[in-house]
Amino acid sequence: MSAPLQNHGKKDNAPDAAHFLHLVERTLASNPELSPVQGAILVAARQDIARDSKTFARLFGMAHAIVLRELNSLIQATGLVTQTKRDTRTLRTHYQPTSLSDA
Repeated sequence: MSAPLQNHGKKDNAPDAAHFLHLVERTLASNPELSPVQGAILVAARQDIARDSKTFARLFGMAHAIVLRELNSLIQATGLVTQTKRDTRTLRTHYQPTSLSDA
């Protein structure tokens, strides 16, 4: 997974890559059943960096199909995020963290 969240001339409120990766590591430590991609999806949703699959895929330089697979598994197996909308043509899936993700 590439680290797109570097502060190279971006908006002042652009997230810091090191901080983001630290949050992913903490999430994975408290949820060992998650894959690294699932941890990143969850943190990105919590931090309001990406709340749809296409945006996440673009920001992290990943294939949309891989993000969809990980997101669907995250939604079905953990209940930490919930699907809020899905485009039937593009499969772009919008999601948000649940109250379980705050625990």
